[in-house]
Order: sequence, then C-alpha cells, then structure tokens
Amino acid sequence: MTAETKERLIGVLLVVALVVAAVPALLQLGWHLRLFVGRAGFPLDLEWMEGGMLIHAQRLAAGQGIYVKPTLDFVPYLYTPLYPALLALLSFVFPLDYLLGRVVSLLALFAALVLLGALVLREARGLARVRRLFVALIAVAGAAAFVAAFDLTGGFYDLVRADSLVLALEALTLWLMVRGRTWKSAAVAGLVITAAFFTKQTASIMGVGLGIGLLIVNWRRGLVYGAVAAAALAAGVGLLVKTSDGWFWTYIFKLHQSHGYRWGVIWGLVLPDTLKYLWPAVAALVIATVTLARTRQLRRTDVLLWVAALAGVAAAGVGYSTRWAFFNAYIPGIFFPVVAASVLSGRLLLHALDHRRWLVAGPTCAVLLGLAWQNQHITRPPLAAHVPRRSDTVAAARLLDRLRSVPGNVFIPFHTYYGALAGKRTFVHRMGIRDAEMGLGRPEGLDQALRDQFFSAIVLDWKTIPGEFPFVDSRYHPWLPLREGVDSVRMFAGAQTSPNALLIPTREPPPLPPGGRRLADFEAGIWQNFGSEGQAFGNKPAPAPPGMYGRFAADSTRLGPAAQGALRSAPFTVAEAHLRFVLAGPADPALRVVLLDQGKVVRTASPNGAAKVIDWGTSELVGRSVVLLVEDQSPTGGLVVDDIVAY
Repeated sequence: MTAETKERLIGVLLVVALVVAAVPALLQLGWHLRLFVGRAGFPLDLEWMEGGMLIHAQRLAAGQGIYVKPTLDFVPYLYTPLYPALLALLSFVFPLDYLLGRVVSLLALFAALVLLGALVLREARGLARVRRLFVALIAVAGAAAFVAAFDLTGGFYDLVRADSLVLALEALTLWLMVRGRTWKSAAVAGLVITAAFFTKQTASIMGVGLGIGLLIVNWRRGLVYGAVAAAALAAGVGLLVKTSDGWFWTYIFKLHQSHGYRWGVIWGLVLPDTLKYLWPAVAALVIATVTLARTRQLRRTDVLLWVAALAGVAAAGVGYSTRWAFFNAYIPGIFFPVVAASVLSGRLLLHALDHRRWLVAGPTCAVLLGLAWQNQHITRPPLAAHVPRRSDTVAAARLLDRLRSVPGNVFIPFHTYYGALAGKRTFVHRMGIRDAEMGLGRPEGLDQALRDQFFSAIVLDWKTIPGEFPFVDSRYHPWLPLREGVDSVRMFAGAQTSPNALLIPTREPPPLPPGGRRLADFEAGIWQNFGSEGQAFGNKPAPAPPGMYGRFAADSTRLGPAAQGALRSAPFTVAEAHLRFVLAGPADPALRVVLLDQGKVVRTASPNGAAKVIDWGTSELVGRSVVLLVEDQSPTGGLVVDDIVAY
C-alpha cells in the first residue's frame, strides 16, 4: 500500500466514523425537539414545583418579597432568586405563565449547547470550511449526548425551574475562562459565576472548581476571578440579607444547611448512574486526552476542561446527596464531561486529518465511535411518558373548571398555581411547608386555618403523607375523587404525584330541638332503615357535598346525573309535629321527596337549587305509620338529602 493510498484510506475511515457519530446525534436532537415542543404549552404543572416558581415570580413582579416570614400565604423555595426575578422582569412584556417559564429554560438550554459548540468550534478557527464542518458535527454529537440525558436527569431541561439557566451561566463562565487571555475576561467570569450562584446555590461547587482550574492555568487571572466573584457574592448576599430583614440568610444558608446529607449516595448511586450513562463519552475523553498528550497536542487550558468535568460530577454528587433532591442534580455531572470529551475529540480529529498515521487515526476512530455509541445506547424516551396527550389537556381543563366552581378559598398545597389559574387566592406550597418545618416550625396561620375551616375546599395529591396536614382528617372530608386522565393530571417530569381528592369542610348539624329525634343522618356510612332502589343512590351513602352535614348524605348524583332510582325508608310512626330535612338539587319535577301514608302522597318537596331546609308540619299525622321516599326519575339531574329530623 502506497503512502498516498494509506492516507486516503485513513481519511475515508475518519469521515465514515464521523458520520456514524453524527447520525444518532441528529436523531436524538430531532426526537427531543419534538418532545420539547409538545410540552411547552401545557396549561398545568409538568413537575409539581413549577407553579410554585411562578408564584415566586408573581410576588416579585408585584413588588413583594419572597424571603419573608413563613405564613399561610407563602414560604419560599430554598433557592436563590435570579430565575424567578428574570420571569418577573419579563412579565412586564409577556404574560407570566408556564409557557414563559419554559421558553426561558429552553433558551437557556440552547445557550448552553451553543457555548458547548463554541468551545468545540474554537479548535477549528481559521481552518477550511470542510474542517469546520467536521468539528461542528462533533459539537452536534456532544450536544446530543447531553440532550439525550433528559430522561436520566428527571426531565428538567424545559421546566419552569432554574436548572437550565444556571447551567448556561456555568457554561458561559467556562467559555470565558478558556477563550479569554486577560484579567477582564476573568473578571467577567467572576460576575457570571456569581449570577449562577444567585440562580441556584449548587453553582458554588462549579465556581470553586473552575476557580482552581484557572489558578493552575494562569494564577493572575485566577486571582482576579476569585476576587471579583467573592466581592460580587458578598455584595449580593449583603443586599438580599438587608432588604429581607435577614430572611434570605435564614432560608438560603441556615435552613438549606439543615437538610440532611446522604453522602453514601455519591458512591452508591450518583457515580454508578453517571458512568452507566456516560461511559462511552468518558472513554472518548480518556482516549482523546492520552492520544493528544502522546502527540504533544494538549494545551494548558485543557486543565479547565478536566476540572470542569470533575467539578460537574462533584456538583451532581453533592446536589443529589441533599435530602429531597431529585435527578436534576445530575445535570452538571453529564454536561461538563461531555464538553471536555467533545472539545478534545474535535482537536484529535483535526490532528488525525493533518497527520494520517494509524497510531493517531485508530484512537480517533475509537473516540468517534464512542461518541456515536453515546447517543446510540440511550433509548429515546417514549413521548407518552413525557409529553401530555390531548386527553391530558382536556382533563386539565376539567380540573380547573372544578376549582372555579368551588366558592371561596381553595387550598392546593401540591400545586399552588392552580389556584391562580382558577382566579383564586394562592397559599403556601407543600415544599415550603416541609422546608420550614426543618428549622422554623409550621407556617404561621396554616394550622389555625385548617382548624377553623377557613378553606372552602382542599385538593390533596395521592402522595400526601397521613397526618401531615393537621385537622384535615377531623375537620374536612373527601367529597369528590379526582382521577388521572379524567379530571386530574399526573406529572410528566420529576417526582410522580397528582391530585386525587377534593375535600370540603365537615359541617356539624344543628342541635336537635327539644324532644326531637334524628331519623337519619347517614353518618354510619351504610343504609340504616332505608333501602336503595335502582342505581342512583348506590349501595351506601355518598360523601356529603357542600351544604350538607357530616361526612355522608343521600346523593343520587354519585354515579352521574343520568342514573335513576329511589331511597325508601322503613315505615315509622309519626310522633312529632314537624319533619325537617336538608334538600339540594336542580329544579326538576322528576326529583322529589314524598311522605307516603299507606301509599298515598301526603307531603312532597322538590329541590330548586342550593341546599335548603324543608320543614313539614305533621301534627295531623301523629300516630300514623308513614314512609319517606326520596325519588330521582330525572335523566339529567339528581338530588341530595341529609339530616332528617322529627321534632
């Protein structure tokens, strides 16, 4: 084989390997683009803390603080404020809603990927267009490798959460360090990493790691970076502490540190998960580094790439080890190793194209195939798992309609922003309650409000821990079940939960009049002294709806308005002058309550809307044996009866 043939063969092999790396990358990017578009406009939480972040932004836009005393109304998340502050600022131009927050996160994700590409393409600056195209394909492979970790990292890239914004700022910090040469770029990097910290505290780990790397590469720039970052951090913290009367420090430092750490998960879960996902890219990074070192192509600034990769993994480990953390903590542990692998792979490819020797081409092909396998070995997440369907949008509309139909205040601790969407006052988020309990106690006014039945309704998720909301069990009762896909929607990212019950206050019945007796209140949960006919009333009393007393009532709508049937009492002897009961339902002559004396109707009543007390005079029936019949012959409505009293 001639030298020319060998060089041509090596060139062909390198191009083929590059194409093999690019194809699965393009497929991953296209698949996830479809996923992001399908999720962006969904009108409810994709993840259970999204709406709470919008509440933060609402407060800031209204000039209210977010670091305030924990109360019934609000407790902040234990995050720094830049992301909700950005949403609040944009809300003066765009509507403040889920779409705005998700678009901001998607733009931040795009910025992070562009910065990854800029670092890779920097290797080909000044070269021919074809060479730049080759390197760009490696950048695409790297970007896809990170995007494909969407499922592994909990599906957080496009949420109304700070994760993508903090990643973009960290990536910008690395880009400034690698690209810059003067103290000015180091100073700007210090300001950017400070902004990252004020977006999410875990940026501090990346900031320290990158600072160490910069000190190794250029100690003067490292000192400038550290000094500027420290000064900006001190100024920002001081300002927030002063303007919040110290509550910023309480939440972001004291309370955040009160969360326990599970250090064992770093070795037992984070590192194994990361390596299981990233092993092809890690292998590519190691092979590229060794080959570039052997061919004297490494640069001093490559220290920054390796330090960023290690700092990213450290940030993932520390983040996930925090109590209640989720897999979004893995994000920097995936992104920065991929950046390092992509940059060094791009440089190695260019060197192999310039020096077509098998000792360089072989490792280069291995690196490219590693990047190819990185995007191939990860199964594309099924859209059904992450993208709401049309039926979910319909269920979301039904849930909001249900909330709007409830008069008064509704407490929705898992999804606080649903209250705002229903035009109601919002209250503290369940995450805020649990955070406050770690060091500040229960939010002021919350337990009193539950005890006093301040809320007209409470919506709880199936993930509610028994007893976590005092007085709910004793002062409220389940009224309507909420079913996923019907009038409730599951989460499509993060921890799984969904609303599953709407509770209303349990009202005590009025005291019995002197000499009165309660013929039925249905509180035993079974039909006592009554028999059910047909389907409408079912085989036991239904949860008492608004306007009724206790926990149970006779409700013919439990199976839907079309069901028909009757509830017939056992014969009883009239011994009092009055018979009263509570009646509710639409005005419909086919809905009625009748008193039968030997089959003859002697009293009748029909509902005409909201619950009302029906009081019959029965003095002329004293001593007679009668039957009370509750009848639903309507195909379009039903009636509710409760608290039947003779006096």
